[in-house]
Amino acid sequence: MTAAVEKFRVLIGNISPRRYFFLAAVFVFIVFFIGLGSRHLSGGDEPRVAGIAAETALLGNWLEPGLNGRPFLEKPPLYFWADALSFNLFGHTDFAAKFPSAVASFFGVLAIFALARGMGMSGLGAMLSSVMLATSAQYWRYSRKCMIDIFLAVFIAFAMWAFWEICRSEKLKNKLGWYLLFCLALGGAVFSKSFVGLAIPSSALFFWLAIDDFYIKKKFSWQSWFFLFSGAALSFIPIATWVFLLYLHSGYDAVYTVVWTNNFGRFFGFHAEHVSPFYYYFLKLPEQLQPWTVLLPFAIWFHVRRFWKEKSSMSLFMLCWLFIPYLMLTMSAGKRQVYVLPLYAAETLMIGSMVADLLTGKFKLPEKFDYVNLAVKILSSVLCIAMIGAGIAFFIVGLVVKLSVMAYVSSMIMLVAGLWMLAAMLRGQVRRASFAFLVGLAFTYVSIDTVIFAAQNGRKSYHPLFDYCENLLNKGNDLRLYRPIERISGGAVFYLDRKLPEYRDGEKLAPGKTVYLLCGDDEDIKPLLAAGFKKVKRFKIRRDYYWVLNNEG
Repeated sequence: MTAAVEKFRVLIGNISPRRYFFLAAVFVFIVFFIGLGSRHLSGGDEPRVAGIAAETALLGNWLEPGLNGRPFLEKPPLYFWADALSFNLFGHTDFAAKFPSAVASFFGVLAIFALARGMGMSGLGAMLSSVMLATSAQYWRYSRKCMIDIFLAVFIAFAMWAFWEICRSEKLKNKLGWYLLFCLALGGAVFSKSFVGLAIPSSALFFWLAIDDFYIKKKFSWQSWFFLFSGAALSFIPIATWVFLLYLHSGYDAVYTVVWTNNFGRFFGFHAEHVSPFYYYFLKLPEQLQPWTVLLPFAIWFHVRRFWKEKSSMSLFMLCWLFIPYLMLTMSAGKRQVYVLPLYAAETLMIGSMVADLLTGKFKLPEKFDYVNLAVKILSSVLCIAMIGAGIAFFIVGLVVKLSVMAYVSSMIMLVAGLWMLAAMLRGQVRRASFAFLVGLAFTYVSIDTVIFAAQNGRKSYHPLFDYCENLLNKGNDLRLYRPIERISGGAVFYLDRKLPEYRDGEKLAPGKTVYLLCGDDEDIKPLLAAGFKKVKRFKIRRDYYWVLNNEG
């Protein structure tokens, strides 16, 4: 082993877990919050979710979520409530719409740090697991989006952490405290995404307890089983209360939609939505873990080996968290890549613990495979060059597209961090090089959002469309929607702070009053053109076209 590697191992061994936690918290805060409002809402889901939350805040109807006046019962209302509170604090802005996701993601990553420490990982392993989770493609992406699924992942992370601590604690008083957190976290998961919020953690914990009791410990831990089943039962209290109140408010049909159509119907394929082949997640799960996917097969082998040879309960816990829900989700008819979001924490815990053991020398490779020193040198050099080059490229893109100040700031910090890391490496300053790398990595992700994604606002943002509509309304015109898709119905409420009436085919309009309609593509507007409406303006958002028409002949 070279002197450089020994020096590095002494350095990382002298850093306290508390300092590792502080570094992880600052890193995650930068990655999730800095420049959060730079990218506008886009796609089909974000305007819809923001619109439902905006309607909740606007009308004060906290019981039954609505989409431009129509009930929206596909999801429980917890995320909509959080978003509505954010709108009350910050106004109807892109930042406010994504703020609850960023807050939840931040605490979710810190929960993974705490879980890693509770499992006996070093401060380095806990920090690596946290950083890898925060920078995995899908988790990071959804931490900066107005989407419900990140709430599910975060609550499940808290539930898994709490249950591990229940089983690890020896005093009943401590167990009861963790049990309360376990029930609250499970309840939050169910109240975020219905029954899947219970199915994912409960299935993983059931198999972990069964194998741990009957294979590893060879002793039945009745307390742990009691906490698992009773916690699962108590987790239904929040959503059951809401469903009961919803029944009193809207009747049986609303409850049927919530309980059956959007849970069992989707799982078994009775309602053909997002139906995909069984191998769908085999491709999506590793794809969305980038850039850490290359380490996952080695981490799985590492922990399977540790479980088999050492009967490690910790390794078994992570393997069950990953594979049991994965198999369950694979059997489901309805599939989307966001459904496996709660499994990325298990993957990064496995990778983080393996990398930490390699770096500290706890896990030694065979002599003929021990290229740690060479690998560190090559990887560090590549990262320096990439960081410097990307910083320059992002800065140029910001100048060309004329982006916000944050785009220039984040690009310059990337460039400076890359140069700082290079200089520190040449001088053999391991601590400074490592710190510069963390700074550069954090602002690389910030720059991706504030430069790359923000540069696409011109073709993906709904702001120009609804700014035009708002101008029409301010002039006293009547604006209506025609056969609106959900993103337009939600966008109308979010951007315009009001519900818009819908125009029905053949509807008679008040004489002498100009009425504008917002509708879809060329095929959609044919009946309107035949009825005497005229084209006023067309907007292109991504690949879709939206027309504004009026009835002035």
